[in-house]
Amino acid sequence: MRFLNWDESLATGIPECDMQHKKLINMFNAIYDAIRLNVDKKALKEALNSLINYFEKHFALEEELMEKYEYPEAHIHKEEHKKFKENLNKFLQNPQEEINFLEILKFLKNWWLNHILTMDKKYGPFLEIKN
Repeated sequence: MRFLNWDESLATGIPECDMQHKKLINMFNAIYDAIRLNVDKKALKEALNSLINYFEKHFALEEELMEKYEYPEAHIHKEEHKKFKENLNKFLQNPQEEINFLEILKFLKNWWLNHILTMDKKYGPFLEIKN
């Protein structure tokens, strides 16, 4: 059973962003599988950190593209990224043995899907026209 699936409703029209979105989905699913298999918490924490680091890389790409093409709502998009990081840090402040990895994964999934469908879908067509 997959935790998250790619479908065309998630496509932004920006090939590099969509490729990174697909990689994020694969990372989500790998962590979900590890949770279901009761992998030790240290390994889960490492996998979660890898996912978070990849989110950072992805956000940097989005923000770079928005600046390059002077996307008018770039500041709003960046603020969403900032809020995401702040909320995620609240989850991660607990000691490792108290972290609910499935709860964090659900938070990430819900936030991210909403972000793609509301924020990323707005800048995709704009960047396609500019590029």
